[in-house]
Amino acid sequence: MSHILDKLQNSSKDQKRFSFLESVLIWEGTIVPQTLADQFEIHKKQAEILIHEYMELYPENLAYNGSQLVYEIQQSFIPQFTDGQLESYIQQTPFGESVTQLAMPSRNLKPNLVRPLLLAIRQQKRLKIQYASVSSPEFSERIIQPHNIVFDGLRWHVRAYCEKNQGFRDFVLSRIHPEFVSEILDGADHFDLEDEAWHNRLNVTFIPDPRLDASRQQLIALDYDMEQTETGFHKTMAVREALLMYFVNRLGLDQYRSKPEAQQIILEPNCKAILKDYLPD
Repeated sequence: MSHILDKLQNSSKDQKRFSFLESVLIWEGTIVPQTLADQFEIHKKQAEILIHEYMELYPENLAYNGSQLVYEIQQSFIPQFTDGQLESYIQQTPFGESVTQLAMPSRNLKPNLVRPLLLAIRQQKRLKIQYASVSSPEFSERIIQPHNIVFDGLRWHVRAYCEKNQGFRDFVLSRIHPEFVSEILDGADHFDLEDEAWHNRLNVTFIPDPRLDASRQQLIALDYDMEQTETGFHKTMAVREALLMYFVNRLGLDQYRSKPEAQQIILEPNCKAILKDYLPD
């Protein structure tokens, strides 16, 4: 077994193949060597060797079913090379061709805009940019000290210390002047560890809209993988304070619709009261 582990540590190719193997097992329940062979354009015998190497490492995950001539996932399965999400399976397998994703408007992001941001984050540098916002639509110079790039599901942001405002802020990447050549400056003196809103995590609890009848509430609970307690269904997630507004907005929790069928979920009342000070009016 040790020789297989040594091989894995030195081979990203085998790790990728094991990740594919696990994704197929999780979402299809079985795998055959030909599936691996077709995916990676290798000989069937080589695919069989890979499966047996995986079984030697993780015998509790996989077993051979001689009557069906397939390798089957076991109830004790624990993924080692994949996050087990459906998105990962779709991206790795031919089924991705049968999946349609809703197209969203593209953002004005160019490599020459993002490169200096990544460099400044990696090297902990200050960065001079030209930025505009809805409240200040004219581009003006800002010097920022970035520490993370964030995707909120619709837009890309950079989390950074703003020297103008003397605090940590979110900057929408598509609002950085696309033609301005961002200038890398000397070393940063404000770092992510100082960004309290970034490190502070808040528990966000949401529930089915109580205006819905019991059967519909149960259906919504299934949609969001909610837990059931004596008081009803709920889902609690830890969210960075700095990203709370985006999370609430993305789930539609920032507005209250007149029809419960359209609303579907709301912030749990006690949670809403706690989060009031963290959300815009």
